[in-house]
Amino acid sequence: MQGTFIGVLMSATLPARLGEPSRAVVVSRRLGRAREVFPVVLGTLVSQTLLNIVALLVLGTIMFSTVGLFSGRERALVLFALAPVALLILVVLAPAVLRRNSRRGSRVHDAIAKARGALKRVRFGLRVFLKPKLGSIATGAQLAAWGVQWLSCYLLLVALGLDHLAGLGAAAAVLFAVNVTAVLPATPSNVGVFQAACVAVLTGAYHVSSVDALGYGIILQAVEVATAAIMGMPALVKEGLSWKDVRARALLGSPVEIDARPRSRQAEGLEAEV
Repeated sequence: MQGTFIGVLMSATLPARLGEPSRAVVVSRRLGRAREVFPVVLGTLVSQTLLNIVALLVLGTIMFSTVGLFSGRERALVLFALAPVALLILVVLAPAVLRRNSRRGSRVHDAIAKARGALKRVRFGLRVFLKPKLGSIATGAQLAAWGVQWLSCYLLLVALGLDHLAGLGAAAAVLFAVNVTAVLPATPSNVGVFQAACVAVLTGAYHVSSVDALGYGIILQAVEVATAAIMGMPALVKEGLSWKDVRARALLGSPVEIDARPRSRQAEGLEAEV
């Protein structure tokens, strides 16, 4: 949970979706064998991406059924939302491709062997779907989280007195738009693009004034960033990390240099007795 909290904080304050590798860094550090488990933890992020795609498809279906703004552009939007599928294909097929190319020079062979081993460990993170019980729990929890976000978008419309123009369908359209435009964010928290997506949806499809739509986008993102800070800052303190530490490791992609989380004195005493 603390890895998730820190990941949310980093996504809200850094561009390029660095929250995901930040979460992987923290979880790997917790396990104490970062070099071995980091690729597997990254594999679980691939699993989460698949569930996010399912959620986006549901939101997109609701959006397309309630608004004509994207009429004629449904295919382009869906293809854009499905872009992460390319990552899944890479994870699944890359080890086999690298195996075929592993007979070249010794240095190249060593590099390919290391890459192939890392990708196989990443693929291991997808094994949750082979266990129906765990897979269904993970799927249900992830979709429920999207449901909470959808409800939050709608409640903000109600709070601003815009629900008579834009209801649950508009909330789904906003959530879909801000997430699709955040696939490759150029700014921290996708500032600017986030608000532009809200204005495009609410003004173009639901006839909300541009001023109200812009205010909605600003408040919605402020709530998002405030939530990230409330959850993430205490988690950083508990983990004994600073924002700069996590940022540096996420950018470098090398969590192996972060020491394992210090064990309690009680645990060390028990080990000494044994």
